[in-house]
Amino acid sequence: MNVNLKKKGHWRSARAVSWLSAIFGMAVSLSFAQSQSPAPEVQVTTAAIPDNEYDSGRNGVPCVTCNFGAGNSRFVFSDAGNNLWVGQIDPQTGNYIPSDGRGLLLDTNATAPTDFGNGPEWFDSASGSGFVYTQYLPGQPHSDRTAVVGIATMVNGAWTINILSGATGRASPDATKNPSDPDVYINYVSAPKGRLYWRKLSEINTEHELPISHLTDGNSRRWVPDTHKILFQGHDPNDPLVLRDQIYTYDIDSGELEQLTFNPKGVLGGMMWRAPEFNNEYVFFTMVKERRQILVYRKLPGADRVMRWTIVKTIDAPAALPFFFSPEVFTHNGRSYIFATVSSAAAFFDRTIPNQLAISGVDPLRLDSRLLTNATSTPRLRLDPEYYVTAQGPFMYYNRLVPETEANPAVNDGVWRVDLGLGPLRP
Repeated sequence: MNVNLKKKGHWRSARAVSWLSAIFGMAVSLSFAQSQSPAPEVQVTTAAIPDNEYDSGRNGVPCVTCNFGAGNSRFVFSDAGNNLWVGQIDPQTGNYIPSDGRGLLLDTNATAPTDFGNGPEWFDSASGSGFVYTQYLPGQPHSDRTAVVGIATMVNGAWTINILSGATGRASPDATKNPSDPDVYINYVSAPKGRLYWRKLSEINTEHELPISHLTDGNSRRWVPDTHKILFQGHDPNDPLVLRDQIYTYDIDSGELEQLTFNPKGVLGGMMWRAPEFNNEYVFFTMVKERRQILVYRKLPGADRVMRWTIVKTIDAPAALPFFFSPEVFTHNGRSYIFATVSSAAAFFDRTIPNQLAISGVDPLRLDSRLLTNATSTPRLRLDPEYYVTAQGPFMYYNRLVPETEANPAVNDGVWRVDLGLGPLRP
């Protein structure tokens, strides 16, 4: 990730530009050389654990008494054999318990992450945490028609799994992560994609269709934290350029649909969160230029005093690794960080070319973009990065693969992690 500031003497003017940009909403584009050496990569397990997702302990506040004493330092995943597993993570060391992640076997009919493009997803609420996932009807052939949505909750310390009634041919659920909300909202899609639906846990047998299917098939949809609002990538059916998608939100409570971006060449994916750098206001990011840039948007008043979503920072991928994939965001000690894989390959599913991990802050005043890995002597594919804040600070966990060759397919290299160097969570 690069900066157009190549000499030390330019810092004062760059800081002044960034200061003015933060006030007046002007976009800041920063790219720069590596500011610190990456920490060594550490192997967590040799086991294949695709698309593992972490419970709320990932934010650095372990709760041993939560969830009937099961705690919140947990992760869930489904494997290629359709088994659904829940493991533990040691919040002090960041190690998996057990080391292969296969702690509790909860289901043998779960879909593999590659079947519908996603694995299980945690939810959080005032009554505790659980997760949603796609499963196949027991004893039935695996197909779109036999896919259903399962919801796993703890009742008196034991896991209970229920299939959403009247929802055959449904897949890829996601659920709200609102720890102060007594209810849980779930959204999901038809299988194959085409229609979107939602339910809430307090009325679990009632399915509602989302009125946004004309805009999206369900790709890149995420809940906005602490709301019942969905951020998604969609396409105006009246726009003749079929690849020019934009970012929208839909609020289930109010029924409000809002278009957030109007990029002339379209955008790809995104997330919205509360940013400490911007007074805990909601901001969001998305990708442009065929995944070569990440844009951070904040709602600011224009010269006419009308509030508009405005680009406040542009993050360029490194010149040698010009494509971003799988970007996500987290906050730690009062700052927001966007992390992603970076690759020289433009195709997401290219398994022949090794890649790296990168991270950037979102504050226009800070030059803090850097690579997290640079092990060029050991070429590896790094996939599906996820953060977890341990007692030592945030770690990035990811799957590693030996790249595919003409003679051999890609080979599992286990789950690895790298210390982000951001330090422990401050009280």
